Amino acid sequence: MKSGHTVKVLELCNVSPPAGFVRETIFPLTLFDVSWVQAPPVQRLFFYEFPNKPDEDTTTHFLNSFLSNLKHSLSLTLHLFYPLAGNLTQSPETGDHEIRYVDGDSITLTIAESDADIHLLVQNHPRDIAEFYPLLPELHPSSLMALQVTIFPNTGISIGSSLHHVAADGRSSTHFIKSWSSICRTGDDSLITSHPSYDRTVLADRDWLKRLFLKQMTEFQFEHMQVADSRANRSNMLLATFALSRSEIERLRKRVMDRVAETRNPFHCSAFVLTCAYVLVCLVKARGDDADDKTVHFVFSVDCRARWDPPIPATYFGNCVSGCFAEAKGRDLGSGDGLFVAAEAIGRGIQRLEGGVLEGAETWFPRICSMMGQRVISVAASPKFRVYDTDFGWGKPKKTEVISIEKTDAIYVGDSRDEEGGIEIGLVMPEPEMSVFASLFEADLKARQ
Repeated sequence: MKSGHTVKVLELCNVSPPAGFVRETIFPLTLFDVSWVQAPPVQRLFFYEFPNKPDEDTTTHFLNSFLSNLKHSLSLTLHLFYPLAGNLTQSPETGDHEIRYVDGDSITLTIAESDADIHLLVQNHPRDIAEFYPLLPELHPSSLMALQVTIFPNTGISIGSSLHHVAADGRSSTHFIKSWSSICRTGDDSLITSHPSYDRTVLADRDWLKRLFLKQMTEFQFEHMQVADSRANRSNMLLATFALSRSEIERLRKRVMDRVAETRNPFHCSAFVLTCAYVLVCLVKARGDDADDKTVHFVFSVDCRARWDPPIPATYFGNCVSGCFAEAKGRDLGSGDGLFVAAEAIGRGIQRLEGGVLEGAETWFPRICSMMGQRVISVAASPKFRVYDTDFGWGKPKKTEVISIEKTDAIYVGDSRDEEGGIEIGLVMPEPEMSVFASLFEADLKARQ
């Protein structure tokens, strides 16, 4: 895929935590980390528009007046989040993967300029996914994070990140980016009172499960690589954003709860469940999976921190999410009762976590591999991350996108920029499929107003 615009690299630099403040540290991978060793990087973009056309050339102004602050604030932030400057290595004693930080380690920061129209990139309508990749930094295989700041002359700026998932889950990576934006905006790192916790002993008693995961991953690695390759070879893909307002979510809730009242068998029914259920039904219909009784699988991650016994600090840095599974027949999802079917399947999947977040963990990898070749829909991110609170000094983002959902074949579910309680959904699909999905998504909402 080729982009229709050009990006010129202005500077390539390395940013480290302040020298001498952090000693060499080795982090063994936990049971929640090991499954991400071979995963593609998580790629996210934040777009900011300048509210008024500047009086001077913005590229020159940025390089002369703002770049030093951006680098300095990043260095101070890496003092707190220093593992991100480290590398994924293998222990010379055991051969196990580990994260190693040595004083002087750094992350790559690319400064670039683009001739693209940022006003088009931040729209919701379908756009060629190829337009976004030049705004993202390359990630070296052993590195854990790379960043790119791209200037759109006189109109705006984007901040792109490529993150190795083995280093951090969504909560942790959001903690980093919000801390950086706060220090950049205020110039004061002492205002960061929520420091990351690196105490991995809270998970040490589950090392036996980590060993089991590693064994299962070795056995099933070939199947995983085949799926990753098939996804990476797709072309002419479109990225689009769909939105559900708070009032629309409440209308979906009423439809589901009316059916719950009939069955007298309640289940967990949050805004997240309702959103995923509605998107799942539209996807099944758009892809033609509603014509038979084949099983459609829905997979998403659930934060384990508060669910652990005893609870793990909310600031724990790393991966701390478990898999949650739901499934239903395509024909049932495509029926007039499809929203209820989907919501019940997802809601009961979450309820099963009440028996413990590791309940049935021994079967996670075999279960995922048994789904290969079947219809599997997964979720990236969460509305709880509140990514639109990320203010570097230019106000809240005009738009944020997770580009890596193309490679993972996931749907993005996040908070709304414009309305408290609203939800944004990001999808990457070929044009014919996207057109059908968009029609279904809008038509059903309008028909039931």
